[in-house]
Amino acid sequence: MSNKSTQEPKSKEKSEGKSHKIIGRRYRYTSDYQIVPALGMNGAGGKRIIYKGRWIRPTNEPAEYEKIVLWLRILTAAAVLLVAAAMGLHPANMTHRWYMPVLVASVFPLAYQVMGAVSLPPKISYMERQKYDKSFVRVGHSAVFALVLFGLAALGCVIYWIIVAASEYVEGSAPYSLNDGAFAALLVLAGAAELFNYRFFKRVQTDTFDNDAYQP
Repeated sequence: MSNKSTQEPKSKEKSEGKSHKIIGRRYRYTSDYQIVPALGMNGAGGKRIIYKGRWIRPTNEPAEYEKIVLWLRILTAAAVLLVAAAMGLHPANMTHRWYMPVLVASVFPLAYQVMGAVSLPPKISYMERQKYDKSFVRVGHSAVFALVLFGLAALGCVIYWIIVAASEYVEGSAPYSLNDGAFAALLVLAGAAELFNYRFFKRVQTDTFDNDAYQP
């Protein structure tokens, strides 16, 4: 009887802990904000959200910071344009070209990267944690993810042509053309753009401050 009663609280605590972790991952910035009463229009009661988390501020020199932001945006745009050009140059015959879905999947990290690049503050400023994560961190991490997918697609392309060259006949395979070489070259350039993108992201130096150190 006592063993059963002891196990029930433990299982309950375990399930509650698991629930808190799930909620924490989904609402990871919730603890950074607080809802407080405020006067609305015509003196009516209302509510407003205030930031109570720690502030993040880049410590780079202003000229260096602006250069980093500029290059992050330029390299992000370059990666998107290079991938779009690669897809446009690729032959219409997709038979056996199983590396193409991998490249298509890179559209998702690229989309997140573009959103992050657009959100980059042009000048040094105090940023909420969410703002920093969804600008600089998003650009850097998306660049790494896209770089991996570019590499896998390029590797798949090389393996494909090795198999075609080593086989007397591959059913449905299109003959090699200059577009295939240009496709591979564009992937390499896109990968290089993302590699430099990540390097510029790593050059961002930041410091954190208590909430009361800055009042917007």
